[in-house]
Amino acid sequence: MNRRKFTLCSVIIALVLVVLILLSILVEISVLVVPAFIAGLALMFILRSRVETVTVDERTHLIHEKASTLTLQIFVLGAVLVGFVLMVVSSRGYADLSQSGFTLLYSASALSILHLILWHYYRRKYGG
Repeated sequence: MNRRKFTLCSVIIALVLVVLILLSILVEISVLVVPAFIAGLALMFILRSRVETVTVDERTHLIHEKASTLTLQIFVLGAVLVGFVLMVVSSRGYADLSQSGFTLLYSASALSILHLILWHYYRRKYGG
């Protein structure tokens, strides 16, 4: 199986899982979610083992590094902005969203601290 077929199968599996989760929410049977999720992961693991190996070079690593760094930055910025908006809305009396705001702000803080710790670790490990 080539990489393109694996990606297509992964998308199909993810869509089936989304449909099963939505159906379990609508029918109010939450027991289906965990076995479906485990079966989807097992199927993806089996399919992943059948994928032909692809040569990975420095360019591929650089693309992954840049994509993951930008993803982290966008998520943290978005979580902080949404957390502050939820806190402001909650303080104005519209709805009690302060718990959600605090959760987003704490999550963004924890993620930033984890990133900083790992950055220092890898800087020491690889020099710099």
